[in-house]
Amino acid sequence: MKELITKEKYKQVKRRLEELHVSAWRMSTPIFPQMRLDFKVFPTERYFSTVGQVWFVTPVWRGDAFAMSILLHEGHHWNIFPVDAFRALKEVYDARRLLAQEIGFQPKVTRKSLWRIEEDWSGFPYSIEEFSFVQNILGDYLVNLHIHDHYPLVWNDLWKFLYTEGTFYTKDKALERDTTFMLYLAVYPELIPGLKEVKLIEQESKSKVPRIAYLIKECRAGRISTTYTLKELVKLFHSNIQQDLKEEAQGMAVESDMRCPQCHSDEGWEIVEYFDEKQRKWIKL
Repeated sequence: MKELITKEKYKQVKRRLEELHVSAWRMSTPIFPQMRLDFKVFPTERYFSTVGQVWFVTPVWRGDAFAMSILLHEGHHWNIFPVDAFRALKEVYDARRLLAQEIGFQPKVTRKSLWRIEEDWSGFPYSIEEFSFVQNILGDYLVNLHIHDHYPLVWNDLWKFLYTEGTFYTKDKALERDTTFMLYLAVYPELIPGLKEVKLIEQESKSKVPRIAYLIKECRAGRISTTYTLKELVKLFHSNIQQDLKEEAQGMAVESDMRCPQCHSDEGWEIVEYFDEKQRKWIKL
């Protein structure tokens, strides 16, 4: 199911999403905190959350089952692997310190005053942004596997979305390498027997999959910490992330600017036409 959210359907979709939001909270195991829901129609799909709030941003309604999978995913981010600013920063910096010790890197330390020193990490090959990005990947693994174990029907819809919708851009570009997302996705069949295989191109990526799966299993079992897991995952995803960033810098993966050309606002969108795939033409609403 994939239905365009027009102005006439907005209130109906919003009301249904709010009902599902309450249902997701009531059925959650273990129960997660109550959160505010921010729903907005926008040309680009984005589903994310911060402490106390879920953002559901999309131009299409994919049905109750899909909406429930997103709401449960975002909700469980805050009891399975909560990464508020304090925990997130602590684990990111602790993981960076562990990796620096492992490769023998020592930042240059400058004393600025009697009470303050500064560390220069500019020569370290792994950025803070990279650690933060991989931290979110780790969280997705832990949360999605929890959804698979406790809500099998919800998991089916979530996996269908990840496997089909999540990979469309790589098919369009016919890349000759494995993106970070494809490597991330390819680990799930290693963790969950019976899932359709995600085909990778590079032998280096294929060799990483069992190692990533092992780390996730050990982390879920509590045999290794999330900090250590993050440190190891950063090393494994590093080359893919760097190649993604390189292509973005070359203009190969730049997201379109969705702001109004006159007022430069990204609010107040209204869909007036859509492209019908079957008729191969634009339909006015």
